[in-house]
Amino acid sequence: MGKSLAQRNTNNQMKRRHFLSRLALGAAALGVPRLWPSAAAAESSTTFFDGMDEVARPVMADARRRIEQIRKADWTIRFLKPDGSPATGPADIQLKRHQFAFGANLTGVSAHLAPDSPVRSRALGMIEEVFNFARVGNFWSNMAPTKDGPLDWERVDRDVKWAQDRDMPMRFHCLIYTVTDALPTWHADVKSTDEWWLLIEGRIRATAERYGRVIHEYDVINEMVDNPEGKRRACPLFPQLVDPENGARIVRLARKYLPDAALVSTEERIITTAPTNLHAKQVVQYQKALLDLGAPVDVIGFQGHYHHPDDFHHPDSWTFQQGTPEAGPEAYMMKGVSDGLDWLATLGKPIHITEFTGPSRVQAGSPGGLTPEEEAAWVVNFYTLAFSKPYIEELVSWNVIDGVGGRAVDAGMLTKKGEEKPLYFALKKLLMEDWTSRWSGSLANGAAAFRGFYGTYEAKVGNYPPVKFQAHAKGGGEIIVRLAS
Repeated sequence: MGKSLAQRNTNNQMKRRHFLSRLALGAAALGVPRLWPSAAAAESSTTFFDGMDEVARPVMADARRRIEQIRKADWTIRFLKPDGSPATGPADIQLKRHQFAFGANLTGVSAHLAPDSPVRSRALGMIEEVFNFARVGNFWSNMAPTKDGPLDWERVDRDVKWAQDRDMPMRFHCLIYTVTDALPTWHADVKSTDEWWLLIEGRIRATAERYGRVIHEYDVINEMVDNPEGKRRACPLFPQLVDPENGARIVRLARKYLPDAALVSTEERIITTAPTNLHAKQVVQYQKALLDLGAPVDVIGFQGHYHHPDDFHHPDSWTFQQGTPEAGPEAYMMKGVSDGLDWLATLGKPIHITEFTGPSRVQAGSPGGLTPEEEAAWVVNFYTLAFSKPYIEELVSWNVIDGVGGRAVDAGMLTKKGEEKPLYFALKKLLMEDWTSRWSGSLANGAAAFRGFYGTYEAKVGNYPPVKFQAHAKGGGEIIVRLAS
């Protein structure tokens, strides 16, 4: 750890070239053009698994076309000097932050590794470098160690400060979750459902008072449909979230204390349209019931954890290439993924992918995993699909480090030893090179015209101080930017 910053940067650049070279050579050996990852993934062979087949190719081609249509606009940026006259001379305009929320699970890193861990430090650096949005938060069990004692805000405060210092918006995960690890350890001391309702309101009120001014999105209820019997056995007096009436009541309480926040109802497991995917049907029916009850749900959350099929309690003989008996043979194919996302969109609300992991084993040593290069290519395809859907506004990667902060042992950008993986280089290239916008040239009557992604831009005009501006109004148009002296 005594290497200089310059040495570390040189090593990182060498690793990046090495990984991309390996990927390109591997693709070439399969007859794939050396365009990985932005385009070659759509041309992959059946030998190299990235979720692509003949059915998926037109889906991905349409996705790339839609990105150009729905995530970009034509802009005329007119720069004015401090006196109001048009600026002249050279200018450079660079996208600094997408409007789309490309996020990472900050708490999954900060809460599971020691503060002095070099792997933790590198992972936090990756989040800051690649992403523009952070998941923060804590379970009720951790924030309320005793029933009537003080609340423990330390962990969340630390993450909130980290994100604020980097001007990074946040989502809080989660307010109400009824698995054993998330329930307060003192849950057996609660003697009635009525008492639970008072405690639920207190949990929401306290969180809103602490963070309502700085965090503007909340996972209000989490995993309502999954394993309801186990949750009932764990805490029979708690209002069961599987009943949409209870879920709606909790969301209404959240709206009472968080009047301006985006309120999310989020559920797990792969969503496909396969007739065998009964869980997916239950998820869609539940979310629809919430909305029919008038629950003020702003966003439908989808936990896109594409774990190994053995996470669905099926034999290890099933592979990602085969799919799963429940989610169907298309579970890990881009056409099946796309159809599942479109099904969620029929609910008529924005979709946020609140937790995402690519195809991964759930325990080290189990068979059927993908190579790191396949994992990276699959994730690039998934990101491309998600970014192409007009109803999706957010995508949060859950595992920054393999097996840390989640069950997926292969899904990180970093190994537990701190080794950078192909996924890191692939996402960095996709988000920071392929999906970026830049204009350089001489201003004409103070104006620059270009087509770019929606987001926050920084401009450098002549000798004036750099200035930031927002290009968020859909449809493009003219933006006036006044320079400072």
